[in-house]
Amino acid sequence: MRRFLPAALGLFLAAATLQAQDALTFTQIDRNPVTSAFAGAGSASMGNTAWSAFSNASVLPFYDGTLDASVSYQNWMPGLSKAMHVNAGVAYKVTSALGLSVGYALQKEAAMDGFRPTDQVIALGVAYGLGEKWALGVNGRFASQRLTEEFKYSGFSGDAFVAFQPSKALRLTAGVSTLGTKVDSYSGYSFRQPASAKVAADWCLRFADALGIEVLADAGYFFSGEYGVSVGAQLDWDEMVFLRGGYRYASEGCAIPGHVGLGAGIKFLGIRLDVSFLAASPALGNTLCAGLGYSF
Repeated sequence: MRRFLPAALGLFLAAATLQAQDALTFTQIDRNPVTSAFAGAGSASMGNTAWSAFSNASVLPFYDGTLDASVSYQNWMPGLSKAMHVNAGVAYKVTSALGLSVGYALQKEAAMDGFRPTDQVIALGVAYGLGEKWALGVNGRFASQRLTEEFKYSGFSGDAFVAFQPSKALRLTAGVSTLGTKVDSYSGYSFRQPASAKVAADWCLRFADALGIEVLADAGYFFSGEYGVSVGAQLDWDEMVFLRGGYRYASEGCAIPGHVGLGAGIKFLGIRLDVSFLAASPALGNTLCAGLGYSF
């Protein structure tokens, strides 16, 4: 116990310092096996509908279905933290204009001296369409990090986005993410959450209704001075078999570092199975995310 507490506190303070005094940076993790294959791009994509409570709810009014639900498992940063993540997201179209979403994430780190640090995120989203081309979306989340019973941290944050869809082929979004409360540490220090301004684009094109291509791009500027840009692409055959890839470039202190994403998926009768793999990053290399979803 005596060895664990100073080490745990030191890890927390070191992480906060490395992230330009940001805390609860695990709220930035992409838990969606579809968009994580794009290396962080895809917040404007319909592939992010079930997970929109974690990032960008403004896409919900453009969803053609009624319900989109997904669960996923991640072995996050296996070379460093060996963390296990279990995640779930659900989105529901109440009316043609109104959409609601909810998400939950549970993270358990590798045990140290008999203790196993635990992180949780609870997220809610709501969106409303303004005609056929515009939509607004807001999210609220509660994130908590427990190192021991004495060393616990938590905070509330929110997102606000606007989406513009001039055609079925193109969707643009912009907004602010993770604006939240200060996080007070056990030692009395206060840290901010990783707030940022973000823009995203999604472009789709189909050839003879059988072959589809989707190109995605996301860019974010964190108010701490860090930034990240992600680009990705997807090929699909008859909206049943999917191949995905992406690349992220990020500044040195960004909450999610630069990396390459790869992935694949299959979908049949509304049931889908997706997997992503992260590489080309000392921190994120060999991270695997697998998910099962259902939509109608």
